[in-house]
Amino acid sequence: MELILTAAVIVVLCIILGAKLSFLIIAALALIGLIYAASLLMLCFFFIRMLFSKRYKAVFSRIGKSPKSSFNVAYYTIKGEDYPNIFPEEGFFRSKLYRTDKYCTVMLARNKKFVFDKFSCATCTIGFILGIISSAAAVIILYQI
Repeated sequence: MELILTAAVIVVLCIILGAKLSFLIIAALALIGLIYAASLLMLCFFFIRMLFSKRYKAVFSRIGKSPKSSFNVAYYTIKGEDYPNIFPEEGFFRSKLYRTDKYCTVMLARNKKFVFDKFSCATCTIGFILGIISSAAAVIILYQI
């Protein structure tokens, strides 16, 4: 909320000081591009970390607070130890998605501090592929202009 309010104050100040509307539009597009690039880099980073992780059979154990952030994550038990998932838990259909009665395959990171479950793997893979495709499309479109 504070970010939106700050952006609105900056836009109003720019208009009062006489900045052209085209400059504000270009600045907004540049900001959106930076946010997009940061999210693409994050997904690429996690995709590469996932590629170098090892597969293990695990059982979902609980939903709990992440040790490094404020959101809830799923915990999986591998050989008697609980490991948190790297991404937040899925709030919808929790009883269908996280089942304690079945083994599932997870990817345990090399530092053995977190796992990638099937939802994290899908997020990283789809995000990586769509990010590369959309980046290539953006470059092609920019060269067309």
